Amino acid sequence: MQIINMINAVLGWLFTGLVSPFFSLLGRGLELLLLRPMDLAGLPVAGQVAVVGMLAGLLSLFLRRRLRVGEKEDTFISAFAAKKERQKDFALLDDWKTRDLFFRVSDRDLDEDFNTYLAHRFALHGIVYLLPIFFTLFWLDTVFSPEVLISKVGVAAVMPLPANSYGLAGVPVALVFFIFYLLVLFAAGWRRMRRRAQETACRCHPAGQPDGGPA
Repeated sequence: MQIINMINAVLGWLFTGLVSPFFSLLGRGLELLLLRPMDLAGLPVAGQVAVVGMLAGLLSLFLRRRLRVGEKEDTFISAFAAKKERQKDFALLDDWKTRDLFFRVSDRDLDEDFNTYLAHRFALHGIVYLLPIFFTLFWLDTVFSPEVLISKVGVAAVMPLPANSYGLAGVPVALVFFIFYLLVLFAAGWRRMRRRAQETACRCHPAGQPDGGPA
């Protein structure tokens, strides 16, 4: 019990003495360097949140590239497909007991590989996408508190809406953030798909060889 209390005390001191001041300083610095110039330039709150959403999307893409998420997924898919392909050789075995044993061992190995891949994928996607979203929205909620929004926009939202029967006073901060965050990710994903399609077309039709067949 005493050890647990000591650990809790140390963790509490780390959070209050290091983690919390660090993020407060970081948030203040981002506010001064990012939001203050846009505010002085006359950009409305909705535009500021949109810019932050796009920057958060670029941060996720940067983390994805640095952690080589795409390369790791392609490597796993290639290795998994190769193991599945090797299972076809088991069908050539004459003894059904040996054949069944090989299939069961291979399937168990594939299941373990797939479960490991899912765990790694969840961790990587959490770092790449969830952490930027969580910390950015937490920062935006701190910077654009309801009081600040009411003083700037007139309602506790980034953009007022006309009177309606749904009871929405305006467009919330999170909605604008997610729209522009996802736009960046969709644009990057479309660009990757287009590049892969071009690479596939180049492999199918090497230079100097017409589309109709061998030269």
